[in-house]
Formats: sequence, C-alpha cells, structure tokens
Amino acid sequence: MNKLIGLLIVLTLINVSIFAEDPVDETINFLPEENKAEYFFDRGLGYYNLNQYSKALTFLNQALEIYTQSNDKPKMTRCYNNIGNIYNKLNIFNKAMEYHLQSLELGETLNDNEGIVSSLNNIGNVLRNIEKYDEALDYYQRALDLSYEINDNKSLAITLNNIGNIYLSKENYKNALSFYNRSLILKKELKDNFGIATSYNNIGISYQGLGSTAKALENHSISLDMMKKLKDGDGIASAYFHIGIIYYEKNENKKASFNLEKALVYAQNYDNKQIMIPCYKILGEIYSKQRDYFKAFIAMKLYAQIKDDMVSVQTQKAVAELQIRHETEKKEKEIELLKTKASIIDYQSKESEMFMIILVVVFIAVTVMGFFFYFQFRQKANSNKAIEEQNLMLTQAYSKMEELAKTDMLTGLSNRRDMYQKIKHETDRFERNENSFVILMADIDNFKKINDTYGHDAGDHVLTSISSLMLSFMRKQDIVGRWGGEEFLLLLPETNLEGGKKIAEKLKSRIKNETIQFKGHDLKVTITIGLSLYDRICDVNESIKEADKAMYFGKIRNKNCVVTANDI
Repeated sequence: MNKLIGLLIVLTLINVSIFAEDPVDETINFLPEENKAEYFFDRGLGYYNLNQYSKALTFLNQALEIYTQSNDKPKMTRCYNNIGNIYNKLNIFNKAMEYHLQSLELGETLNDNEGIVSSLNNIGNVLRNIEKYDEALDYYQRALDLSYEINDNKSLAITLNNIGNIYLSKENYKNALSFYNRSLILKKELKDNFGIATSYNNIGISYQGLGSTAKALENHSISLDMMKKLKDGDGIASAYFHIGIIYYEKNENKKASFNLEKALVYAQNYDNKQIMIPCYKILGEIYSKQRDYFKAFIAMKLYAQIKDDMVSVQTQKAVAELQIRHETEKKEKEIELLKTKASIIDYQSKESEMFMIILVVVFIAVTVMGFFFYFQFRQKANSNKAIEEQNLMLTQAYSKMEELAKTDMLTGLSNRRDMYQKIKHETDRFERNENSFVILMADIDNFKKINDTYGHDAGDHVLTSISSLMLSFMRKQDIVGRWGGEEFLLLLPETNLEGGKKIAEKLKSRIKNETIQFKGHDLKVTITIGLSLYDRICDVNESIKEADKAMYFGKIRNKNCVVTANDI
C-alpha cells in the first residue's frame, strides 16, 4: 500500500513539473489529504513563479481549504502569505492586506518568528505600494528588530532592502544607499543571485538620485546582465528603465527612448504597471521635446489611465479600514480578558461568602463579609476602571486612525481618500439640486528640479508653502487636497466652468508672483491646472480623469497654464 502511495506521489510530482493546460491528474484523488494539500500548494507556487496568478490562486486556495479543515495553522500561515503576495502583485491591495493580517495573527499565535517577519515585510510592501511610507516603515522596523533577534540573515537581507525602498520612495538617497549596500553584503553571503541583481539595480537608482551618473550606469549595467542570465522580465524592464532615465537626464534622448521603449516591451509582457507608468510619462515628455505632439498626447493619456487604475481610492480606504479593524480587535480582546477576570472575582466572592456563613459565627461572619465586600467592590471598581480606560484608548485610537486616514501627513491637507469622499458627497448634492461643480487638478511645474537643486527639504517646504497659499486664496466653500506627489486636487462647489476657470487663472498668477524663501534662496514656482465640469450625472472618476488629462495636456503644451477638458 505504501509503495502504491509513493508511486502516485511521484506521478503527481511529474505532472506538477510540466504545468500542462489539462485538468488536474486523476491520480491526485488517490492521495491522502495532506499530500493533496502539498500538491496544490506546490503547483500554486509554480504558477505564481510563471506569473499566472489566476491559476496560482486557484491551487493555493484549494491547499488552504484542506489545511483549514485539518487546522494545520503553520501551513495555513504559509498559504495566507502567498495568496496575499499574489493579490499585491495584482494591485488588489485590500485583499492582499486582509490575507497578510490573517497570516500575522496566526504567526503571533504560534510564536512563529520567521512567519511573523515574513508577514510584517509583506504588510509593509502593501502599504508602500499605496504610498503609506511611514506606516510601511513601522512594519519594516518591527521585522528588522525581530530578524536581528532570531539571527536570520535571509530575513535581514530582505528587510534591509525593503527599508531602502522606503527611503528611495521618499527620495532620501543617502539612507537608501546605506540600506541597499548592507542588504547586498548579506545577499552575496547567501549567494542569492536574483537578490544581488536587484540590489545592484537599487544601488544604481540611489547613485542616480545622488547625481553620480557613472556609478549609476555601472550598477544598472551589472543588474541588466544578471537579470538577462536569470531571464527575469521584471528585472530586465527595471534596469532598462533606469538606464533610459539616466540618458534622459543627460539630454541624450535617442539613447533614452531606446532604453525606455525596451523597458516598456518587457513591462507590458509582464503587466508591470509600476514600470509602464513612468515609461509612458517620460516618453511623452521626450516626444513633446521632439514636437511630435500626437505621440506625446497618446503616451500621456496612457500614463494617466494606468496611473489612475494603479491605486484607486476604494482600495486605499479598504486597507485603512482593515488596519483599523485589526487594531480594534486587539483592543477588544484585551477588554474581554479584563471582563473575564472581573467575572472570576465575582464567582470567587460568592463561594467565599457561603463558606464564611457556614464556618463562623454570625458576628464574625458579618465582620469578615463587610471587609470582603469592600475588597470585592475595590477589585470590581479597578476592573471596571481598566475596562473604561481600554474603551477610551480604543475610541481614541480609532478616531486617530480615522483622522490619519483622511489627512496628508506633510501638508495637513485632505488626502486622496478624503477628497474622493468629499467629491462623492458633492455628486450626491448635485442629484438633489443640480448645482454644478468644478474639479481642478494642479501640478507644480519642474518640481524634480527643485529637489535636485536645493534638496528634498526644499521640495517639502515648497509643497507646504503652496498648500498654505492655496488654503488662504480659495473661497470658504472650496476644498483643497493633496492628490499625490506634487499634484493637488481642488473642489469648487456650486461653480460653473467659466467661474472655475477664472479662479484657476487667479490661483496660477498668484503662485507665479509668489516668492518662497528657503535657507536664503528665493524660489519661484509655477503650476499647471486642468479643469473639468461636473454638470450631469456620471461616474465621478470620469470627471477626475478629464481634469487630469487636461492638466497633462497643459504640461505638454507649455506649462504654467490653465486648460479645460473642453480645450482638448
């Protein structure tokens, strides 16, 4: 019998290695449940490595179902993490966060430190993808501390690289380079070729940000050669992209477009939107310089469409809600524990009361009972007080997280999620009273040049200064929010297109005439504004896209201008 089972397992593993398009081999039906689960899990990972995410999800969910039925929590944790990674790859961030939080909770229950580190890193990855960098850094730091504690070099290498990614996203290239180099040392010790290639690419990006062009090209070239040997399409796309960016910044547009177009081919084949988005944007700018405005507009249009799909407001909201729910459940468990302790005190009190009545005289019993009731009262009062404090902490934490979920940390303006909710509220009002409103999409011109010339502190100062100026300039009923990066979205309630355009022109002129002082430097800034009018019941996303397209058309045309959706 054992030989028969062994033969079936061998046949099954052969089937796994082929990854044929045919249905699952019928021999799987003769395997024990545990072997079936391993079969499904391995096959799911195989499809994941082939970037066939739909099939990977099918098999991993089958494995998870079996592990759940048998209550095999370590393997459930493994499934949760991999399913979460797939959803993250598919940009379905709310589902990714849900599975990674489940994995983290199970890992903490099992005291599985390696699993906890993996979950913390994966949660950080999801938060980084939706640009919640400070929250991501908190999770990475927890993973780093635990990795040092358990002396796990593989986890250390991954976490150091992830922290480097955060500093890179925040354009703190010096810190990013430090963490990438530390990660590279460990990856070389582990002989992790893919990790080494990735580190070289990241180090190249850091040198590029620091202005060391030669070192940047050197590291990107090493990464490209290694990625080609590994046949990793995403890695090849990334290396080509960053080489193209270097040539673009050197005004060698022919070499730049060659490398960027190469990157775009690989990115499209692997549906890598994170590479496709900047490729289309930079190629649009190159085509614009070459006065090929039609190609420039098409590239910018594709850039805007893919960028809008990449991070939707709904997914950001869902992720924030899942985090709140996770923290809330932890507080509620603490409260339930305190209530249980209070109940135990009640029960013990009653038992002691009966015992004292039977064993001692009435006078002594009354005396002892009086003392005991006083003690009981104090204990219950302390427990109730602790419960009240926990409830208060829970309420405050929830309120704080809700407020953070609606506010941009740098400027104090409404963030993307909050602005979307306010625009949705305005559409509801339109359905009742049919008062039109205008959406402005404003983008600071040549913002990268400010960062490169004066440093990122100057860029942050410009963003906060422009935010304050907009708030002081706009009408009381108008709402200003930071949409992302150097982009702002403004909502003008009960306004027609002509009125919105007048406000936009005045705002543009006001900012142009403003001098922003930073460490002895007088900085002059201009903005490009796109407008759309909401005067009919439609999907509000379309109005936002129209304003976005109008703004990018203005960027292509000459910047420092106001363009309406009707203009294009």
